[in-house]
Amino acid sequence: MSRKILFITPQTIKERTGLHANVDEKLVNPEILTAQDMYIHPLLGTAFYNRLLDGVENNDLTDIEQDLIDTYITPCLVYLVLSELPMGISFQFYNKGVVRKTGADQSDPSMQDLIDVANRYKARAEFYRNRLMKYVKEVASKGVNFQLYNNPGTGIDTIHPERNAYTISVHLDNYNYRKQCDRCMDGNNCCYGGCGYDIL
Repeated sequence: MSRKILFITPQTIKERTGLHANVDEKLVNPEILTAQDMYIHPLLGTAFYNRLLDGVENNDLTDIEQDLIDTYITPCLVYLVLSELPMGISFQFYNKGVVRKTGADQSDPSMQDLIDVANRYKARAEFYRNRLMKYVKEVASKGVNFQLYNNPGTGIDTIHPERNAYTISVHLDNYNYRKQCDRCMDGNNCCYGGCGYDIL
């Protein structure tokens, strides 16, 4: 079950982007939580992600952990949330079904417009996510800070840190191309479970 601890607030997004001040925070908070769980958790790994959540909840983040959130996680999350909001805000669930919200003096964007907006912000988010990943790997490699990144845990539900921040697919025609993770390969699948690299 996801913990309801947020690294950023809707106000942070409103201050940094064109998200209008009157957008209901109840519509934004679930998107922040989802973005954290879907994109930040897999990048940091279970142990380090949980440590940061604990630090936010208990107000005991170290200076370098606070800097990680402020400088690297926040801009990444801002644009991840914006990439999810076009659908989340436009379509809402009511007793009678799904309703698309519209305004009286506004023109309605097409579905393709919504997709284009989402993709624009997703590209920005992936830039910041790649920067975040490189920073965490660099700091953790020095052996002093972020050691939970290197030791994500051993439970069956443990998520190991991802090593590739970009998720845009590339078509390689008929080439039997093998992507390798940082560990090793075993047959057709990466033996380092959870990284998701396979033969294409």
